[in-house]
Amino acid sequence: MAVKKRGSLAFPVKNIRRYVSLLSQQAIISASLIIKHPFVSPPVPSWPLHLTLFVAVIRATADIQEHIVEDISDIRRVIDTFFHYLPKLPQMHVVPFKIPIPAHGRSFPGVLEQLEQSEDGHRTLSGQWIANSKVWERVMKLPLARNAKNSNDPYAAREGEKVILYTHGGGYFICSTATHRELLWRISRATGRRIFSVDYRLAPEHPYPAAMQDASHAFSHLTDPNGPYGFDPENVTASGDSAGGGLIVALMMYQRDHGLQRPSKAVLLSPWLDLTMSCESWMTNTMDYLPTPPRIEHKFNPISFYCSGRDKIKTLARHPYISPLWGNLSGLPPILIQCGEAERLRDECVLFTYKAGGSFGSCNKLPFQPVTHSRHQSDHVELDMYPGMVHVFQAIPYMPESSMALQRMLEFMERKEADIERASTGPSEMAIVPPESDVVKPLQADQVQLIMEQLMEEVVESTSILSMEGLVSSLQLQEDELRLVGEDVVSCQA
Repeated sequence: MAVKKRGSLAFPVKNIRRYVSLLSQQAIISASLIIKHPFVSPPVPSWPLHLTLFVAVIRATADIQEHIVEDISDIRRVIDTFFHYLPKLPQMHVVPFKIPIPAHGRSFPGVLEQLEQSEDGHRTLSGQWIANSKVWERVMKLPLARNAKNSNDPYAAREGEKVILYTHGGGYFICSTATHRELLWRISRATGRRIFSVDYRLAPEHPYPAAMQDASHAFSHLTDPNGPYGFDPENVTASGDSAGGGLIVALMMYQRDHGLQRPSKAVLLSPWLDLTMSCESWMTNTMDYLPTPPRIEHKFNPISFYCSGRDKIKTLARHPYISPLWGNLSGLPPILIQCGEAERLRDECVLFTYKAGGSFGSCNKLPFQPVTHSRHQSDHVELDMYPGMVHVFQAIPYMPESSMALQRMLEFMERKEADIERASTGPSEMAIVPPESDVVKPLQADQVQLIMEQLMEEVVESTSILSMEGLVSSLQLQEDELRLVGEDVVSCQA
């Protein structure tokens, strides 16, 4: 399939009629919804008008794109042109950057080794620094960080500065930093941090593991003490939405598996964690603007694009670096996941959290006061689910849920950074450590692992649970039964 590079803004004259048809249908849908809004309830009672319009227009576009759009370059051209001419907010500070990829790369091992060896030293990786103007001005007044004392780059790390490495969503085949600028600006404003957003290579021209290689280079470039920025990895939060969120988890898994430096924590917005699309919410959450799972022969199948073709989907879709839900989740940095209750990716976010031994939060109150249902392991992974919300709802402004989610990001990051600081200074003299005999240890680690594997197999195969509350309750009941079986086995052996 012939495609043009990201950033091409030229419109072929032969496509004008199709674009006019698409825009006309969107205008008709929008006008109809605006007229009916005072008299007809929205699909979800809590939805404001602009969310109802957004969902309806996106869904209509997805329904007709197969008949109007010929290839991926058409989709990218429309998106890139729109955001290219979209006025930049006056409070938004944007600085483009280019990361030079050296010959033979940075010698990343494993699945990236072959790609690294093919680097000839002429490729660069683009992206943008994005921040709220006041945040940028405040940060730039700070002295250089210790690791950046020898840097000549004007945007090097500042003393005590915390930064966010961001990978955008788009199904691994569309979108860019430019499409996410407004969201990233609001994240910067809410958290007081600069955003280092990278434009990784897109499928199908560059299938797996090209995106992970680019994310690895971006993190290494950002944290290299001999590089232009010199950020301490402990001061880096990795973040991403949708496919970009799944890419961040895959990056951290790869770094863990090969003993590489990792970000100190991650914040994921509706991450795409399972490219098998086997979770039930893909079919039951019909209010979301994401389309139903595409047919394997669909010409815009993102899974086929990312897995190097339809014939490789069955062998690659469950690879942990492609679908992190199917991988080993131990040893990862702390993770905050945010998702919408009405989105199609809901169940995989829940299963990921449960498999990681995380905690579930309830976001029904304003201001944010999470009600946590902790399990017996840890809260290393935290899931916040927002009632009535759709996929990556944080990108939709002027909603209390969006503002609440951004503030929750800051709370999570500051809390985890305080944990790191306490750990580096050592335990307090007044700290009381309970004796080992007081710690409840129902099962050994290998027994817990076996139980969790059996549990996940049952959950993934089950399709009888329709509600969020039912899913969590069922999971807990199944785990309790397995634990009792495990304890009986241990007692019999004794």
